[in-house]
Amino acid sequence: MGPLVSERKRHLGPVLLALLAVFLVAAGLWVHRRFDVGSLLTLAGMRALIDGFGPYGPLVFVGLCIAGVLLHLPEALIIALGGLLFEWTRAVAYGWIGSLLGATASFLVVRYLARDAFRRSLISRFGGLRTLDERLERHGFVTVLILRLVFFLAPPINWAIGVTGVRLHHYVGGTALGIVPGIAVTVLFADSIANRAPGASLFSGKMLAGALLLVGFLVVSTLAGRRIFARAARTPPPP
Repeated sequence: MGPLVSERKRHLGPVLLALLAVFLVAAGLWVHRRFDVGSLLTLAGMRALIDGFGPYGPLVFVGLCIAGVLLHLPEALIIALGGLLFEWTRAVAYGWIGSLLGATASFLVVRYLARDAFRRSLISRFGGLRTLDERLERHGFVTVLILRLVFFLAPPINWAIGVTGVRLHHYVGGTALGIVPGIAVTVLFADSIANRAPGASLFSGKMLAGALLLVGFLVVSTLAGRRIFARAARTPPPP
């Protein structure tokens, strides 16, 4: 009976993943229609919603950032709208808190609902994926940091990392640091466009500073990543 049960579990893994994906897509579509999410992703709609909650407006915006990550909404657009509604340092802080909470929640959902099925159906069958999983487990913080700097809050990153052996504190730490440049640049660009004088150049000091910040982080992360992964490739995995 043992081999038969194992075989059933192996075939059940992809089915569970497919059902989870269908459920999340259906839930997202329902939320879009039920709450008219499209109208909130405009400056007028977002302003009306946040102003309607008075002093609790920032909490509502943080909640929208969390929902944006979980429902695969255009998170960069939500953060940019925050840059138009709040003073830029507050917009960066609110966007960072909401994005970090949303990414962590997405990671936990995948970790506890789909990780075992994924590992049984894919990682156990392909040696390359098994090696990658081991590298992620051993160099989790740096790997997550580099992925966030390059891909920002791309939803597939949450799914892909959630099913690996990355430790939660490495994921949270790498995400918390890695999303800072993307959020800062997005807010600075939005703030610069909204507050530029009529006829002024589109490229302001804030936009230049944001672009330099992003490029600097990408260069540093690329060099650090190459060094870490080269060292990891020379180090045999633990038995």
